Amino acid sequence: MKQVVILNGDIEKTISTEFLLQAYKKGAESAGAMVKVIAITDLIFNSNKLFSNRQIAELEPDLEKALQAIHKSNHIVLFCPVYVDHIPAKIKGFFDRLFIPDQLFKENKLNFDNNFQGKSGRIVSILDESTFKEWKLNKRTTYLSIKKNIFEKRRITPVLTNTIGELHSFDNHYSQKWASKMEKFGVQLI
Repeated sequence: MKQVVILNGDIEKTISTEFLLQAYKKGAESAGAMVKVIAITDLIFNSNKLFSNRQIAELEPDLEKALQAIHKSNHIVLFCPVYVDHIPAKIKGFFDRLFIPDQLFKENKLNFDNNFQGKSGRIVSILDESTFKEWKLNKRTTYLSIKKNIFEKRRITPVLTNTIGELHSFDNHYSQKWASKMEKFGVQLI
């Protein structure tokens, strides 16, 4: 049975993110997958690394549980809003704390598995109106730093992405199209 971890990276836990997340979850569960949803904003942890890359801080219980769920999963899906210039600090801190560079562990010879090879990923970015307009012009968003510097460096492949403009209403054609796509992606576990 496939294991899917859905990371809700929406700090405000907006209904737009929840709408798309639930569509993906519904599809994955209908395909027989076990789905675990983790709302990063609900986790209690220090989002700062505390030390330089020469020393590791112990993981708080919430981060330890999240890491165990990620290791057990076959597929990781991140739903997050995208801002023009930044990734919210708590989301960046979550990844900074859990996806530390491999060489750190090799040098310190710690018993820690930071290789996520064999897992696939998807990043679903929900943009507000101004960010969506800018994205249409240059096709660059902040989620690329998560895709390249976090997921792909940890050997999570393939990592597929979706960029979605702001959902003003859930019953219009645009919102329903994306809900249908999310459910389909969930069924296919991609």
